[in-house]
Amino acid sequence: MTTCGMHGKQLHLFRYVISYQKAKYVVDNYKGRTDEEKLINYIVKEKIWNWTAEESTRLHLKSYYDPENKKYIYPEGHSYANSGVNLKVVTNEKFRSEFIINGDGKFLTLLDKDATQDAKVNCSSFNYARRNDFVHKVLDVYPTSNNEPKFRDESKVVMCNGEKIKDQKGNKVLYKSPSELNQETKELLKKHRKQFIERFKDAKNK
Repeated sequence: MTTCGMHGKQLHLFRYVISYQKAKYVVDNYKGRTDEEKLINYIVKEKIWNWTAEESTRLHLKSYYDPENKKYIYPEGHSYANSGVNLKVVTNEKFRSEFIINGDGKFLTLLDKDATQDAKVNCSSFNYARRNDFVHKVLDVYPTSNNEPKFRDESKVVMCNGEKIKDQKGNKVLYKSPSELNQETKELLKKHRKQFIERFKDAKNK
């Protein structure tokens, strides 16, 4: 599998197409008030056994630390419901399908026609690797540095009153993933995971 040049870029961008199509399929074909409920019903009805909600969601919680107000700011459209922490659910053991769910239970996909800035910045992407390891970084993480669509790169720029925020050197500031989740965020993520698993168990027992 090539990961560089034009074919590498096309392959990288195709991940977003696959991810959107899979999310759209779940939304269009399974019952539920939210995308999250529909995903649970999909997992139950199709007897998907190899899924997990235990993987880190760090790369899907990009934010900007405002030093003046001493707080983290998330991209426009970020949901603060249910702790405000995006959840990652992964299915399959070979090529992995990734579903990023916000606090409102909605999928975050890059190609959604109603995608918010948060959806564009923290969206899901189909994974070519089998697990979250070095191969995953080579195939799915490292290629993002040169192969991202222009409109997604632009969505990562932090804005204030219509103006781009710049650092002391005059460079634009971007929403970025934390190097690691702080303890508070870990606890909130744990809570979101627990809610998802409990809803799955309820749906399975009906």
